[in-house]
Amino acid sequence: MPRGPRKTLLSVFDAQAIHVLENLAQAPKSFTEALKETKMPKATLYRTIASLVKNKFTKKVGNRYAITSDGELLLESFEHLRARGMLKITDDGLRRVLKQASRTLRMERSGFNRVEQFESVQEAVESVEVIEVPA
Repeated sequence: MPRGPRKTLLSVFDAQAIHVLENLAQAPKSFTEALKETKMPKATLYRTIASLVKNKFTKKVGNRYAITSDGELLLESFEHLRARGMLKITDDGLRRVLKQASRTLRMERSGFNRVEQFESVQEAVESVEVIEVPA
């Protein structure tokens, strides 16, 4: 796999990117509104939004940023993992999810429909091996 896409997918699982996606999932926001609500440094928010727009997880509509269907799919998958409680994803499990996310992006470029793409990602998320973390 080329180096660029892997770096992009890893950055999407960054806590800052997820925080911005969660914020935009509530409603489209201007940069200033997102800045107030996320409480992130201005430069960090700018870089995060630019990366999310570049990777088509968000889009700019007028002077507002909105989450795209790809962003919603990614956020749903991430929330499914988080909902599993105090669990730690193994390195192998994370690699499988990232590999599947990359495959899903290729599926979209090849014309697969959203249901097929979602089922593909959901299958990868559900197969992630987790270990319990002591409280």
